[in-house]
Amino acid sequence: MKGNRFSQIRWGEAAVFLIILVVGIVIFLLQLWTWAIPQLTLYQEFIPSRGTILDKRIAEYSSGPNILYRPEVYLEHYVNGQTYRVWTFGYPVLQPGEGFKPDKERAEAALQPFETGKRVNCWYRVNHPQQVIAVWSVSFWGGFLLLLSLSLTALGAVGFSQSFRLSVFSKERQAFVFLPKKPPTGWVTIPDRQSMDESPGTHLVYRLPTSSRPVFPLAGQFVFTAAWTLITLIILIQSAASLRDSHAEQSVDQAVNLVFCFLFCGAGIMLFWTAFRNLWKALYTAPTLLELSDHPVYPGRKYRVLLHQNGLLPFEHLTLDVVCEEIARFHQGTDTATNRQEVFRQTLFSRQNFTVTPDNPLHEEFFLQLPISSMHSFRRQNNEITWKLAFTAALTNRSSPIRRDYPIIVVPAQFNDTALEGSGL
Repeated sequence: MKGNRFSQIRWGEAAVFLIILVVGIVIFLLQLWTWAIPQLTLYQEFIPSRGTILDKRIAEYSSGPNILYRPEVYLEHYVNGQTYRVWTFGYPVLQPGEGFKPDKERAEAALQPFETGKRVNCWYRVNHPQQVIAVWSVSFWGGFLLLLSLSLTALGAVGFSQSFRLSVFSKERQAFVFLPKKPPTGWVTIPDRQSMDESPGTHLVYRLPTSSRPVFPLAGQFVFTAAWTLITLIILIQSAASLRDSHAEQSVDQAVNLVFCFLFCGAGIMLFWTAFRNLWKALYTAPTLLELSDHPVYPGRKYRVLLHQNGLLPFEHLTLDVVCEEIARFHQGTDTATNRQEVFRQTLFSRQNFTVTPDNPLHEEFFLQLPISSMHSFRRQNNEITWKLAFTAALTNRSSPIRRDYPIIVVPAQFNDTALEGSGL
């Protein structure tokens, strides 16, 4: 069976959360391999100790026409009764030619906390006491990215499992997607209306559900794009710092990396803006509530309809129509094409140039009566006839209109039934 719009929304949510899960796992594995494991290895290789500062200096290193600098302290410490005196500073100093930067002022600032004769904490390598460091630094961004990746992984796992469960096993999935063998309507080709009748109204019997639920996909898109933007900004900051401190012969490579970081950062900001705008559009208007006096709908009978719109919205026009569409699905080679044709439209309510406020919401009741010859709702694998109440509104301060669809089920007319009005009138 082909899924309808409800199933597409649910599977769309699952796809968004699956992307978040994959991105979180990838970032976590990268951070684990490039940052967490090396940090853990260093913790295991070095033993904490205490030492005394005997002297300090700025070491210089010539790299072509440039002079590079790094801070160093002359440290004395004791291991197993033996004294060791070495020039050292942070972990890069243990590697020949590492730790040199072009900024001499930064090197001088790094030496300010160290005073001659002062006792300080130090760390020496296991079985190599002569390899000692006086500064142990842990990258804040490394821990932050690791925590962010764990959060994305947890969000994606929970969201994907929940969306997948609702798509496959929920009552809504069973009611909207699969055609039951013995439907409550009594006709095999008429969709089940059970999930559409689960919400009672406040004034009339039934509250109609909307066919579009954009909040969860948009929230997932917002989280994903925010994480993308944040990660690219962090990479951009680190690349800018490495460009400033890099050797002259590495400047070209660093500049290329910086350009790519700007591109990724720009894409992340654009995605963030798009997600924020879509989320704002979805949440800007308060929900439109539609209630029906009875359901399913029989052609020829009269039903009460309640339209309730709250919020603070200046409307240019608002229209509620009852619409029937015929859908045909057919194969074109290996692709499946869908042709949708509107065959019936009737305006139930329309108003222009008015404003809705929290103290003065729109609250209107009117009648729905389909022609006695109307075709009932129908669903097969390749053909479908759907009925819905189509809400369309244009705001004075927005260019794009608001469209919300509320599906209803129409069953064959009962010609031997003398009742001309649905129950609840």
